[in-house]
Amino acid sequence: MDRLRDCVEQMVKFTLDYRTDFDVELTGDFCSGLLSAGDRIFAKPICYPLNQSALFDAESVEAFVGVPDYPLYKRLALGLLKSIASASFCGTFEKISLVKEVIWLKEREDEWSKLIIQKGSELVNALKDIDCELHVQEPLFSLMKDGIKTVQARCFEAEYDRLLRRGSMVMINKCLMFEVLEVHQFSSFYELLKAESPEKVFPGIKTVEEGIQMFRKLYDVDQEKINGVVAIHLTKSVSQPCVALAHILSGLSYTGVQSLVGLSHTTGSIFDALPPPKSVLLSSFILPYNPKIKGCRLSHGARALAKHVDRSSDGFWGVLDGTDWDKNRLAAEIINGFVDHSCWMNIHIVPPHGEVFEIRVAQGYGARWSREGTKFIGFLEPYTEDGHSMAWKH
Repeated sequence: MDRLRDCVEQMVKFTLDYRTDFDVELTGDFCSGLLSAGDRIFAKPICYPLNQSALFDAESVEAFVGVPDYPLYKRLALGLLKSIASASFCGTFEKISLVKEVIWLKEREDEWSKLIIQKGSELVNALKDIDCELHVQEPLFSLMKDGIKTVQARCFEAEYDRLLRRGSMVMINKCLMFEVLEVHQFSSFYELLKAESPEKVFPGIKTVEEGIQMFRKLYDVDQEKINGVVAIHLTKSVSQPCVALAHILSGLSYTGVQSLVGLSHTTGSIFDALPPPKSVLLSSFILPYNPKIKGCRLSHGARALAKHVDRSSDGFWGVLDGTDWDKNRLAAEIINGFVDHSCWMNIHIVPPHGEVFEIRVAQGYGARWSREGTKFIGFLEPYTEDGHSMAWKH
């Protein structure tokens, strides 16, 4: 399990990157969304001094709480790791009651748990066979994946003694397994390239001299003289952990993967949607509400907050007064808390807004954006059956 914890992120990334090779039954757009780095330009656009402790309980903070950071495959990997370790499907943390809106996918979750137990154990067992791990830079790694590069040459290290036995297993870049055919030791890279085919070490390189130039970019002469060098002949293993991982992802399909990245499912949920980047959510929140009015610096978020401050009898929203800067600061404090502490997220259809991204915290309060997060729609009160008739005052 320790090795899985160390490798799971890279294996998930690799499986999604090469989804067609592993027959992952998820669309290219969906996989690209999981792999996307998101918008990193405005990573923390709200720069007011914040104090969220009064609004959000420390007890509600867990590893899975909050809008997930991009890339989303890392949250997916964390959910898979927890599920495999606990031998059961560990999806969204439901902490609030939305009454009739919630659809419990108990049958599906039972199926997913069985899948995770079976394929998860295959994945863990495959990793137990690994004798050594190596890192290979691109484009050489892709050439190894495609079977074009078959000899891995490097300065000798003590751990390579474990590879002298034919059939030893090597994991490359924490995602792809190779079987050792044979290992040859040499005093220098020059001797290695004379004995081995340069093209097997560096595909496209035909002469020993060109090969030496490539090695000089990777190793210095002193390191080569002290350690000696080794040529490891490898072939891609028939047994690949990512195959078991691909079976899990395909079996989970969109709904299961969404659950592992933190999305809930209700009537109207969009089956192939993913949470927008935090930076997009916060950027749309602080856009000026009325930029055409000279001197008006009130944000969309602060304007939306003005509609809610008097609705909560327990004073959850705080006191909205002072300058536009003061109002923007309070709104920013609240939305940052929602984004960091939300325990319920959904992308679903809500009339008249259409497709929306919605988050809520443990107390039931929340916020909505457009599906892509580019338009802030407003804040939300805790759900109650007669909330609309009471103008959501409580």
